[in-house]
Amino acid sequence: MLQNYNKYRVLKVFLDDPLPEFGFQLREIGRKSKLAPISVKRYLGELLKGGLIVKISRGKGHFPLYKANRESEKFRTAKKVFAVSELHESGTVDYIYDSLLPNAIILFGSASKGEDLKESDMDIYCQCSEKQISLEKYEKKIGKKISLIIEKDFGRLSSELKNNIINGILLKGYLKVF
Repeated sequence: MLQNYNKYRVLKVFLDDPLPEFGFQLREIGRKSKLAPISVKRYLGELLKGGLIVKISRGKGHFPLYKANRESEKFRTAKKVFAVSELHESGTVDYIYDSLLPNAIILFGSASKGEDLKESDMDIYCQCSEKQISLEKYEKKIGKKISLIIEKDFGRLSSELKNNIINGILLKGYLKVF
């Protein structure tokens, strides 16, 4: 996915905000990605062919809008990879692991399904003893609030929460269920 960094910068506009009110115009994508409009146009064409975004034509005399193709499995997969990558590259996973020494760190909820929005938080479960840590520094780095659930005994969690955690993405360690 990261073979072409400029293409990734264009895709990142949609990964950061998959549900803008109207969509993005080419020049706006250029501003956000810090790329020239001609380059943006080329990468948008590639992303359209790949099924990651959709183009909305608004008639003659109007510039087209581009939106994330949230129905696409490819887009949701890219969104999951993006979330996991952000957590690792920001140092969040290592900080949690070094501070709490959990058996497992698991991303769950909308981010683990590739369905998170700009204002969504990142839900993380840590299987360890309760301890308070501050994640403000890392929340600023990734631009999202991090909701941390800490519980050593997995069996004490509600059935619905257990199901969400089990279907999440393992970031580090392994989950002890029995």
